[in-house]
This record gives sequence, C-alpha cells and structure tokens, in this order.
Amino acid sequence: ESGEFRGWRKNRQDTGTDVNRNWDYWWGCCGGSSGDPGSETYRGSAPFSAPESTALAEFTDSRVVDGRQQITAHIDFHTFSELVLWPYGCTHDDPAEGMTQQEHDRFVRVGTEMAETNGCTPQQSSDLCITDGSVNDGMWAEHEILSFPAETYPSSGGIDGFSPPDEVIERETARNGAAVDVLLREAGA
Repeated sequence: ESGEFRGWRKNRQDTGTDVNRNWDYWWGCCGGSSGDPGSETYRGSAPFSAPESTALAEFTDSRVVDGRQQITAHIDFHTFSELVLWPYGCTHDDPAEGMTQQEHDRFVRVGTEMAETNGCTPQQSSDLCITDGSVNDGMWAEHEILSFPAETYPSSGGIDGFSPPDEVIERETARNGAAVDVLLREAGA
C-alpha cells in the first residue's frame, strides 16, 4: 500500500472520523482523541457522529432483551503491537469508575489468558495510550460486555506495521483462534 491514503485510520466521511474515538463514553474527555478534523485521531463533531459507530451502538442496544444484554463478549482486531488490551483506555486508574475490583481482576485474568495463547502482551488499554470515546470502553460502560481490543501482528513497524503483507493473514488469523476461544468460554458460549 502506498500513496496519499497509506496508514489512513479514519472513515471516509468528510475529512474522516476515527470511529474508535467516536463513542459517547468519556468522549473527548482526557486527551485521548483530537478535536482537529485533520488529526488521525479526530473524534468527530459529536459522539456517534460517524455512521459506523452509530450502527454498532444501535445493533448492541437492540440486543437488550427483557432488560438483559444478550451480547456477553466483544473483540476487535487492530494492527499492530501484539497486545491484548482491556478497558479502560480513558484513565490509568485500576479499577476505574464503573468497574469494581472484581470486574477489573476478571479483565486482567481473561486478557492474560488470551495473551498466553497467542504470544502477545496483556495490559490495560491506557498503558498503551490514553483513548477516549473508544468502542471497548463504551461496550463495558454501557452494557458490561467483556470487550477486548487485540493489537495483532507485527510487534512494531511504524507506518508499515499498519499494513502487514497479505501472506501473513492466514497464519495470524490462526494464531488468534485460541485467544478467541478463551473469550468465548468466559462469555458462556
């Protein structure tokens, strides 16, 4: 991949919105996104101003049946860094508001077990960088869904790390299968 859009991380709406900074939980709170439309971490003009984050939030909200969320786990895969992360990204506190010590310990236990299966490093999202308005923080805060971002292959690489060669897709997908199995087991699937 080369050219003007190499390393592009935003959607294609106007100047683009970083969809993983566009959720309403602690949106724009703490320096974990940008209000500048030219920034790669532009959070959008308002929470859920991006159609992608709105669609996923509406889908998730629609799975509440008789007051109980039916979705119990969520994982999203990113490149790069080889990390298994857990909420919260918006604060360094362990645990933070909206999460008990027991809930935090569960994230640590599950994330660590996931990382043991794929050779990644487990850590709280904010230990990588502060993020606000993230899908993972929102999934937990709004619905108590076990939500993990997985930063996959490669372990480093700057701009090149965001576009690994297609020859590694099958291998890296298989590498993360056992981690997904851990999360599914924990979620009761």
